[in-house]
Amino acid sequence: MARIVFALLIGSAAIAQGTVVPALNPIVIAPNFVLVLLMVWSALRGTIEGLMWLIGVGPLLDLLAMDPLGTNGLALLIVVLLAGPARRRFFHSGMIFPIVLVVIATLGHALVLLLLRGGGFGPVVILQALLHALLLPPLYYLAGWMDRWVLEAKG
Repeated sequence: MARIVFALLIGSAAIAQGTVVPALNPIVIAPNFVLVLLMVWSALRGTIEGLMWLIGVGPLLDLLAMDPLGTNGLALLIVVLLAGPARRRFFHSGMIFPIVLVVIATLGHALVLLLLRGGGFGPVVILQALLHALLLPPLYYLAGWMDRWVLEAKG
């Protein structure tokens, strides 16, 4: 059941990101909720499950953004691969390392999109990475609650 809720959540985030957010956002910096949700879910559930979600959400983002097929999937692959080490706890707080990794993942995602699409890699990307660092903790706790929901349903 939690996977169905997550599918609705990430699908809604992808549709909103491709249609509503660019029209309603008065500033240039827009959060990439799909990136943060994919990072969080892959950190909690594992890289394999993150890759499965990537297969579904990547083409959806390509269709919404009218990018060549595989562009967003390839850019989000960095996010899923960086989420694997986020499962480990290096510091007393389990949130510091995922926050650092989401900043690195955002910069890597932007770099891959820059290489595939063209465009600029400027201060907006750095501000977007910091915005993702602020969004990560509440979404991490939401996904953690959903992850416990999956484990309780199995047990």
